[in-house]
Amino acid sequence: MEQVNQIVSKINFNPVQQDIHHNQQQTINRDQTEKIINQVFERMKSIRPAWRLSLPDDRAEAVAKKEWTKAFIKNGILSFEQLRHGFDKARSIDDKYFPAPGTFIRWCTPQPEDLGLPEPETAYLEACKHAHELNPGKAKWSHQAVYEAAKQTGFFELKSMAEKHILPVFTRNYDIITKKILKGEPISDIPKALPGQVQQTIAERNKAYHDQQQQQSIQQAGLSHLNNNTDAVAAIKGMLGR
Repeated sequence: MEQVNQIVSKINFNPVQQDIHHNQQQTINRDQTEKIINQVFERMKSIRPAWRLSLPDDRAEAVAKKEWTKAFIKNGILSFEQLRHGFDKARSIDDKYFPAPGTFIRWCTPQPEDLGLPEPETAYLEACKHAHELNPGKAKWSHQAVYEAAKQTGFFELKSMAEKHILPVFTRNYDIITKKILKGEPISDIPKALPGQVQQTIAERNKAYHDQQQQQSIQQAGLSHLNNNTDAVAAIKGMLGR
């Protein structure tokens, strides 16, 4: 892999006429970097009218573009969606001066709350609530990310498994999906299982659910001291006169 300085040294920073919003590709590759940086600067000049204080001449602008290119490469600013967030943030801040590359990069990486993403705990409670509905897919979800994380985790699991077992799975899925959204990546393709986790069949899920309900009944009847579940179930039947 070429070093950042080697990549930047090959780039011509003369302005070009190409609108990044008309580019059909979703990510920035090395060949596009020159055009993208030029377009970013042109866009930022229109947003920040005092830009000449930071870029007084062509030489200063060329040097700045090289530094911005290094910063983009090192910090993974690789999608047009990230740039859109950066421009939106720049417009929302009442400032007329040209930003430093590090500032613009922070703007390109929105926080979860900027996109309406709930906290993981809130998302989990919402997922559990909708998992008990007849058709979770038609429920009113606060954000698509919560629905996707719930679907990847499994609606059956969310409503039947103990929280200590299913919460880590949901949290992991939600974290992956949140990071993908923040990077502007598609959220439909994530690995479903934790490392080493085996997907259960419907019969296995039903058995696990039945065993869990049975164990709760035994505990509620105060029969946890018996040697095995068979003895406990027999005791419960005796108490019920069966």
